[in-house]
Amino acid sequence: MKPILFLCIAAILLAAGSYLHFAGSMVPAADQQRCEGIVADIYGDSEEAATSLAGQCDQPGMVAMMDARANNLGAEEAAEAISSANGGLIGTFLPYALIGAGIGALGGAFAAFRQRRGNPEGRA
Repeated sequence: MKPILFLCIAAILLAAGSYLHFAGSMVPAADQQRCEGIVADIYGDSEEAATSLAGQCDQPGMVAMMDARANNLGAEEAAEAISSANGGLIGTFLPYALIGAGIGALGGAFAAFRQRRGNPEGRA
């Protein structure tokens, strides 16, 4: 019974962590287009730079950075905008913590399975 419980917990933790990591950083199409427009305006004379930076406009931090650049914000204000767009410290580490806990639960399931396999009657 323990291995199945650990496997269920692992699946839930891994799914939640993966969802937060991959789906949590989606940029709306309007924001992405605005970012690409700002990149084209600022770096239009260098096609290589414009292409490289426009390809990163699907990241919330890049959108915040380009908005800060377009609004002539100072370094401190730009850094705050980028940090909040990226989800801050909790938003950055929570998905990884959930994925790590899921991997730990998989290890627990493996250990419980091995223990149960070595003791077929289920006695401790």
